[in-house]
Amino acid sequence: MIATPIFERDTPRLRLIYAVCLLCSIGFILLKAYAIIWYIDGDLVSAAGNDNLIRLVSVRNWLAGQAWFDTIEYRLMPPEGVQMHWSRYIDAILGGIILLLSGFMPTAEAEMWAMYVWPVFLSILLVVMFGVATFRLFGPVAASFAALTASIWPVTQQFYFLPGNIDHHNVQIVLIVALTLLVLAPKAPFRSGLLAGVAAALALAIGLETLLYILVLGVVLFARANLRMQASADPLLAGFSIALLAGGIVFWLGQTAPARLGVQVCDQLGLPVIALTAIACAASLLPMLLFREKALMRLLLGGGVVLIGCVIAWPLLGPCLAGPYGSLPLEVQEIISDGIVEALPGPRYASRYPVMYVQLIAPVAGALVLGALQWLRMRKDAEANQRRRDILGMLLVLSCVGLLASFWQIRLLLMSAPAAPILVGVVMALLIERYLKTRGAADAVIMLVAAVVLVAPLLMRDLLRETVFPADASAAGRLDAACRDTAMIESLNDLAPAVFLTTINLGPAVLAGTHHATISGPYHRSPDAFANGSVPFRLNEAELRTYILKRNATHLMLCQGSDYGEESFATALARGAQADWLEPVVIDTGEIRVFEIVPEG
Repeated sequence: MIATPIFERDTPRLRLIYAVCLLCSIGFILLKAYAIIWYIDGDLVSAAGNDNLIRLVSVRNWLAGQAWFDTIEYRLMPPEGVQMHWSRYIDAILGGIILLLSGFMPTAEAEMWAMYVWPVFLSILLVVMFGVATFRLFGPVAASFAALTASIWPVTQQFYFLPGNIDHHNVQIVLIVALTLLVLAPKAPFRSGLLAGVAAALALAIGLETLLYILVLGVVLFARANLRMQASADPLLAGFSIALLAGGIVFWLGQTAPARLGVQVCDQLGLPVIALTAIACAASLLPMLLFREKALMRLLLGGGVVLIGCVIAWPLLGPCLAGPYGSLPLEVQEIISDGIVEALPGPRYASRYPVMYVQLIAPVAGALVLGALQWLRMRKDAEANQRRRDILGMLLVLSCVGLLASFWQIRLLLMSAPAAPILVGVVMALLIERYLKTRGAADAVIMLVAAVVLVAPLLMRDLLRETVFPADASAAGRLDAACRDTAMIESLNDLAPAVFLTTINLGPAVLAGTHHATISGPYHRSPDAFANGSVPFRLNEAELRTYILKRNATHLMLCQGSDYGEESFATALARGAQADWLEPVVIDTGEIRVFEIVPEG
């Protein structure tokens, strides 16, 4: 029989177990990184995703002298190029790593190792953050499982933190985890609020994928302060709202060209988001200053400020409600919703990749259900448990944000990352406590099943594929995967500079691996680039010729053997067909087929 509750048990033996679990988690990350680095053997074009390759191109441009405020990718849709919405702050970090490593190795190797080291460092940092914070909040048993979960769950590992992943999502996850841990149980509320606000502002400067999460977290802090749930709630909310607004303005000015400060943008930190944070700051601070002890008046005033502020700022906020894709042509929206895996709605992702969906959702959904049951039980517990109950309640709310948002786009499940591993740790600690009290076979089975489902759903992958989901497409390669090879792509450098029309998956590879330009790429700020990477490859010969001759491409690039559609002339070309208006280019490019476009043909 256990006399001391599991969350309060802190013995040298449990600390040793926690330390071993934390070290094993870090060791697992390093071992996995070593295996991946050995396997890809420098073939980053094959291993890295499209956004990671374009990020590398952006860093190269900046290091080569492109202005800090100039984020146009001139080799995409030349000659004008495409104004990218990504943050230079990530470029600065990666550029600094490359410059540092360049002192010891050639630049190409420095780039490669920067792409290896940066995401692995972030992964280890994330696991340590979860382990240390959960230890402080819920003890060594919960902390052990939180660290293990963070080292295995796809959202906190293989999707964003494997070698080669230098896109901004991994930094965003680290930042929202940091700001969440800062506000859960702050020892110095105002200082913790300031640090959390800065982290939130930087996360928004890097990308707006976490905007909804930050808004919900702000609403939770607002409710806790105005309902007088904790004495520390007011200074925490004040510090957070002040730093969020001030930090947002500083980061906005730091990465936006003066000439573009007045441009309304909905896909990056700009006037609409600054207006939103200003409204939130006013709604947070005014009730504190005017009605310190009147909860109802504080809530009414805060709500009124939000309502009036949104009305005043509606010309800025209204156009952004449709999201970053709302103004795109319907054809391009369909390409994104069907062809960009991370942008798939959760149900559609589940129907296409059910096994991976189970691995993503099981820890969140399972921990939510079991955590909610425990939260209900805690309502009847002694006063000593109220602080943990409040923290658990916040974690449940924040996990729900990512889970619900993932139904719109599966990648938004990343917003569950700050809470899910801690919830899993809490649930597993409680299940262990229950088993140790009863020593029953049923409790042992429940504990073991929960460990697999919540901590390591990866263990169910092969079983699910062989039984429940035999038609799962998770292991299927992406279109043109055979040509996403560094040696093949770099062989194109034997050609004089050209402008390629190719598929969405090959456009970024052309930019990263060659000196050529392309008019194809999966970036929503250029609907034409999106369309060029998909539409022409479905057409018959006459339609394809008409489409191409209206563009400024000089070459057509295909992958031998790829299937672009039954009626597609591109499929016939990839399998050996020819046309009098397309001159085959004789060059050793492996599986890649290149044609020079002959307008008079």
